[in-house]
Amino acid sequence: MKTIKTIARTFMFIVVVLFCITTVHYYKIQAQATLPTKPDFEHTNNQQFIDNVNQCIEYIYFYEKTINKVDKDLLLAQAALESGWGNSRFARVGKNLFGIRTYDLQEPHMLPSNNPKKWGVKVFQHECDSVLHYINTLSNHSAYEKYREKLAEGVDSLELVETLDAYAADKHYFSKIKSILTKIRSEYDTRGRHKKN
Repeated sequence: MKTIKTIARTFMFIVVVLFCITTVHYYKIQAQATLPTKPDFEHTNNQQFIDNVNQCIEYIYFYEKTINKVDKDLLLAQAALESGWGNSRFARVGKNLFGIRTYDLQEPHMLPSNNPKKWGVKVFQHECDSVLHYINTLSNHSAYEKYREKLAEGVDSLELVETLDAYAADKHYFSKIKSILTKIRSEYDTRGRHKKN
């Protein structure tokens, strides 16, 4: 009789331990499934490009605890313009969504077609790395102090773009960005769902 009780207790103990291990494993898998990940950046349309950049932003904000938040709509519009909605050579090959330059020609870079020889367009390991670099630039570079002030005041993206004169080499840059911002707001849901069919 004692042997049967010992076997029953041992069996129950094993069942409880296995249940606990299985439960912990299940919840670990569930938690990992909900963690932000870097997108693959495969896209065939503008909405998928926006979704990819959004996923980068979510990934960065989740894992980079000390990063300052930026104006997401403006960042999306700049990425769209600078990378040709992710289709430019610098975006496809160099994974650079913002045309970020490097003057250190020892680091990985690509030369633009006009081949300036004094600078190159920086090459990144992943598109999210270029998003992180640009967020850090907006958050820390002295040229964007006015941007940070206006952002803290809560001004709209259409007004905030006017603070990016240090970034804009094209005299029509602000109007181009404003046009893309308007397009994004009217045609796309920046959370990932296309508004128009």
